[in-house]
Amino acid sequence: MEAAERGGWALPLTVRELIAGWVAGGVAKCAVAPLERVKILLQTRRAEFRGSGLIGSFRTIYRTEGPLGFYRGNGASVARIVPYAALHYMAYEEYRRWIILGFPNVQQGPVLDLVAGSIAGGTAVVSTYPLDLVRTKMAYQVKGAVSLSLREPTEQVYKGILDCLKTVYRQNGLKGLYRGMAPSLYGIFPYSGLKFYFYEKMKTRVPEEHRKDIIPKLACGSVAGLLGQTITYPLDVVRRQMQVQALSSSNLVKGKETFGSLAMIVKQQGWKQLFSGLSINYLKTYAAGTVQFPFVVNDTYY
Repeated sequence: MEAAERGGWALPLTVRELIAGWVAGGVAKCAVAPLERVKILLQTRRAEFRGSGLIGSFRTIYRTEGPLGFYRGNGASVARIVPYAALHYMAYEEYRRWIILGFPNVQQGPVLDLVAGSIAGGTAVVSTYPLDLVRTKMAYQVKGAVSLSLREPTEQVYKGILDCLKTVYRQNGLKGLYRGMAPSLYGIFPYSGLKFYFYEKMKTRVPEEHRKDIIPKLACGSVAGLLGQTITYPLDVVRRQMQVQALSSSNLVKGKETFGSLAMIVKQQGWKQLFSGLSINYLKTYAAGTVQFPFVVNDTYY
């Protein structure tokens, strides 16, 4: 009893970081699921949603699929974001400690955060990517597309997360489960690094007595995420189009890798397509930040 009262049974720091990442990532992803689905449909140029905008897309989803349509694919999203957030959050702390222990003379500051954040982001992406692929494929499917008489090919409707994973693996093997991961890695390394870098840099402008407050953390985190995602957003569009190429009638990115696909999108869809849905991402940054940052500990965030 005395040991427990003295904190002898307290959870290890890494476990507490894991739980914090689990709660923050899971709750935030559920809160922004409707915005995420619309963003995916706009990024992948789904026929029903071209030129619809945010409000028009909401109306189309509600009319064709009902309220549950806003959460199509959200199960895969939540299944992914929980381990992703936890791994990203915990790995950042661990990589940061390892760098400091391995290189005692390294200067602690934004550069250290940039390196640790980039490696942590890459680790989380590789570990959870198949679930991101499933989330995109399921979100791309639109119930009632046939009734709308659109000139789309007959789609394969996945019954759920496991069915999608099994089908993709059976048809394309392990490589199919990681289709589009290259632009994810190209994007996540600078995005994660820049996000942590901007966060730490802006935090130095906050008075010392307010650095532990929620509002400054929320403001710094939201702006950091906005800057990072704007710089790397075109790679996210390429990733989404590569993920759904088997379901889409477009062959713009078939047989092309990251930068070849990027060039084809610019040539055939226009450069503006590379930023389709970016404004929705800004809304997501604010909404997710509002939910996540109350769970932040140790001045770090997912």
